[in-house]
Amino acid sequence: MPPSGRPKHSLIRRLFVTLVVVAGMSAILGAVLSAALGMSPWLAGSISGVLGLGAYGIVLFRLRNALVALGRAADELLGSSIEPEPGPTGIEEVDRLADSLWEAGRHFRNTEDALRRERALLEVVLEALPGGILLVEADDQVAYSNSACRQMLGTVGDPSGRLALRQIRRLVTRARDSDQFYEEILKRGYPERTLAARAFTIDADARVLVIVLDLTESRRVETMRRDFVTDASHELKTPVASVLASAEALQIAMEHDPASSRMFADRILSAALRLSRLISDLLDLSRLEAQDPIPDDFDLEELVISEVEQFARSARRKDISFSVQTTTAAVKGSSAELGLAIRNLCDNALRYTEEGGRIAVTLDRRNGEAALTVTDTGVGIPGRDLGRIFERFYRVDVARSRGTGGTGLGLAIVKHVAERHGGKVTVESLLGEGSTFVLQIPLAGTNTPV
Repeated sequence: MPPSGRPKHSLIRRLFVTLVVVAGMSAILGAVLSAALGMSPWLAGSISGVLGLGAYGIVLFRLRNALVALGRAADELLGSSIEPEPGPTGIEEVDRLADSLWEAGRHFRNTEDALRRERALLEVVLEALPGGILLVEADDQVAYSNSACRQMLGTVGDPSGRLALRQIRRLVTRARDSDQFYEEILKRGYPERTLAARAFTIDADARVLVIVLDLTESRRVETMRRDFVTDASHELKTPVASVLASAEALQIAMEHDPASSRMFADRILSAALRLSRLISDLLDLSRLEAQDPIPDDFDLEELVISEVEQFARSARRKDISFSVQTTTAAVKGSSAELGLAIRNLCDNALRYTEEGGRIAVTLDRRNGEAALTVTDTGVGIPGRDLGRIFERFYRVDVARSRGTGGTGLGLAIVKHVAERHGGKVTVESLLGEGSTFVLQIPLAGTNTPV
């Protein structure tokens, strides 16, 4: 608000009054000089006119100084802060203009501060987005790009600031020439990542906004889901077809050849058992992926001894030497899940070890981890297959695996359990000489994800 108590004078009125006063004083002064000093009227008028113009010039000079000061104050006001408030000049129009300018400057500064805060907040939001944001001006200058965009696309602008990526530049051009948005799938980086870039104009100035999304993980998951459904369907189809065929054959045999009925019944039982194991493994794997483990402190030694007991009996029936050597190893995690992993490792060793072979199970502590080692003298694994045996439904020898009743999911379950407990599972094998699997789980007290 303008300060109170200022003398207010109309600028036009002041100039007019001053002009009238100066003219009157000049006339009086001319008459006095002419009468008192005996000067000629012309000389006396000239002298009084000069003095009058000088007085009027002083008034104009003061006005000029007031306007210069006002302009300087305006520059300082817009360039720095809104304080201090401009001082009075004694001229009404100038003071009113100064007050208006001061109020406008304060409003401008407040608006500028609000916009600065909004811009900072917007940049924080854009930087936090997982998707890439790229704003391109009409001349292809890069106006803005967030960190996600730079991470996915690399350097988006050349040294002059213009858009450098050919694929994005082509996409921007197409969007600018049309009212529709355009989308393109890009392959970038190493390892290669799949990106979706969508571009559309945002205003009449032909500025284009480009949104970049990383589809690599979603496509990988979709591919895994599709492959899993395909593989599971294929695996389920075989025992179901066997059950149906054997059941039809059993019906015929019971009527025409009762002696062969037992053979077909055994086939149905074998296929049903395989189907049951496959469904059980699918449910175990689904549960591992859907639920978090329930953490509990327990001694892994006790769990190993209880789980391998049944396999020791089965090994003796197959004339396979089965030895167990353990030590105390306190771990934190899910005993049910770790028991499932132990059973699958032992079952895998027993399936692929011939009569007269050996299986050894040992549990010891190594570098803050409990290490469960299962060694067999079975058929072994070719080197080319070692990197894939933990994949779902992957089998080294499909015919042999089906003959032994394997589902192709056991080792995938072991790997999943190990990773959920912050550990890992590794394998060493030579074809025809056997395999060694090592399941490593952090001991209790170390950092684990469960």
